[in-house]
Amino acid sequence: MTERIGLIGGTGPLGQGLALRWGLAGESVIMGSRLQEKADKISLEINTKLGRKLILPLTNENCIQESDIILISTPFKFMIETLEPLIPHLTEEKILVDVTVPLKPFEKGKMVETLPPSDLNAQSATELLRKVIPPKIPVVGAFKTLSNSTLRDIDRIPTLEQDVFIFGKDKVAKNRVKEKAQKIRNLRPVDAGGTLSARHVERFTAFLIGLNRRYKTHDSGIKVSGLPHREW
Repeated sequence: MTERIGLIGGTGPLGQGLALRWGLAGESVIMGSRLQEKADKISLEINTKLGRKLILPLTNENCIQESDIILISTPFKFMIETLEPLIPHLTEEKILVDVTVPLKPFEKGKMVETLPPSDLNAQSATELLRKVIPPKIPVVGAFKTLSNSTLRDIDRIPTLEQDVFIFGKDKVAKNRVKEKAQKIRNLRPVDAGGTLSARHVERFTAFLIGLNRRYKTHDSGIKVSGLPHREW
């Protein structure tokens, strides 16, 4: 049975970009939003670009119920308040994928700390999510270093040729996310280890944004050299 991808807060830039790329690969995606009307509007725009009805608009609550692999693509500051009322709909069979990065505004082009102070003493968004979500629910971090501008640029469709870092404690869950990442053309999944890897990967994103600003582009990404030629 095909596992269905859901995007909580999928109407934002990164959610739109991932939905578009999976749509180009022929994957069906559930576009979740707080407002059904907004999900309807954004899904129609993406389906029009695809020329096929592959993006299904639903509320966040219905999205989490109907999806098997659920990406949290809200802005970081809304992540917990969006998820907390949806937790009762999670099961051990579903995978929660954190794609958020807790960036503060840049100051004069300089990188700044990415994670605001937290009562739970987490040092990354994925660690924070892991502390909030019940232990039996698999939590994976992924897709954090991809440029939403690059993903959404269907007119140019820039070649990604990038690595996507996938990390978390549950190896089976990571493998299921890897299989979905491989559906996106030219995107190589890399096993980045356990949840603590989020501390480094999220800072890669801040670094890439700094490079984009310096070189006046939106397309920088990461490709690791020297890895063995194997799938995982």
